[in-house]
Amino acid sequence: MDSFFGLGDIYDNLQDFIEIYDERLPDGFIPIGIDSSGNAICVSINEDNSDNIYFWDHEEETENPNEMSNVFFLANNIEEFIDSFYEDEESI
Repeated sequence: MDSFFGLGDIYDNLQDFIEIYDERLPDGFIPIGIDSSGNAICVSINEDNSDNIYFWDHEEETENPNEMSNVFFLANNIEEFIDSFYEDEESI
């Protein structure tokens, strides 16, 4: 994870990235961040997997974005995703 997209007049503006990834991401996926290689971190708004967080690999991008062969599950929601950045204190 390199950065989360923000709102307003900033460099990593969410609206700009929604436009950049329009018609490249599967239907019902919104980019919320990016990694250092240009891959998107997305949240799903689809009924079946609403709030799930996914990794979208731009190097494996297909002509049909709904094919989903380059989309990988990361977490059930944003809280679980952010929690994954930290080591479990019990394992230390």
